[in-house]
Amino acid sequence: LTREELDGLIEPLLDRIERACKRVLRDAKLKPEQIDRVVMVGGSTRIPRVRQLVADLFGTEPYTALNPDEVVALGASVQASILAGLNTTSLLMDVILLSLGVETVGGAVAKMIMRNSTVPTRATEMFSTSVDGQTSIKLHVLQGEREMVEDCRSLGEFHLSGIPPMPAGIPQLEGEFLVDSNGVLNVRAHEKRSGKRAALQIVPNHGLSREEVDRMEAESITHAREDMERHRIADLIANSKLDLKWIGERLEAIGNELEPAYRDELKGHIDRVAGFVKSAEGGWSSVSANDFHKAKEELDRASVRMHEVSIRLSLSSED
Repeated sequence: LTREELDGLIEPLLDRIERACKRVLRDAKLKPEQIDRVVMVGGSTRIPRVRQLVADLFGTEPYTALNPDEVVALGASVQASILAGLNTTSLLMDVILLSLGVETVGGAVAKMIMRNSTVPTRATEMFSTSVDGQTSIKLHVLQGEREMVEDCRSLGEFHLSGIPPMPAGIPQLEGEFLVDSNGVLNVRAHEKRSGKRAALQIVPNHGLSREEVDRMEAESITHAREDMERHRIADLIANSKLDLKWIGERLEAIGNELEPAYRDELKGHIDRVAGFVKSAEGGWSSVSANDFHKAKEELDRASVRMHEVSIRLSLSSED
């Protein structure tokens, strides 16, 4: 190979190593001067330019005395002895490479376990329904750093069925993610009011390559602002629909008990939020998340007096 051909091969490797080192520092929330020592393992430790790049990035000469041909096998044997219970004096930590979560209303992803969490690890979160009378809930398990389902990797899905029909928002669904020391993901769902349960186990037998993980992480950084805006608007749509339903039902029930001016004001807030919902469902980029959020908050504040009147009327009818 010519020198130019060698440079063409080594430059992409150096670029990946530089990005990986900077990502490690960013994830650890550390600066290079806070690192005491850098240990290098793997075949690339034999390449002088790689050693020099790492030394320049961290400001310290890396330790390269470990045999790159033996270190992986040695690490595997240590892990095996720990899992078998033969070695009780060592602890080998592994981490989640990409975040794990579930699909929520509107196609957004609720992250349950964040990347770089050490395994074994466990996380729980409470969810509910968005439709009246819903008797089955689909749980779609996803992997990735993006905020929307379409940009993440699907790991599997299952249904929690047999839930008694209840108004939207009333069911109490507890979702649990558990990753054991072997990297096996167990997802459980428990509807607390009915006691119904369902579960899914995902075995890591079709993992991602290092290049795919790097690509997914890089895309999450590139599209971070856009993704957060889309996720925020998806949540606003879902929450606003529930607000419009509950407030609209109360207004219809006790509207005659409210002052005409206040009733008209409340209807104006309802129409404004409904307009944001309609526009956002037509295309998320057509609305401002800040304006949408402000309109929803104004509706919530304006409806407080109506709820107070509703409670007072309920107490009077009981008497």
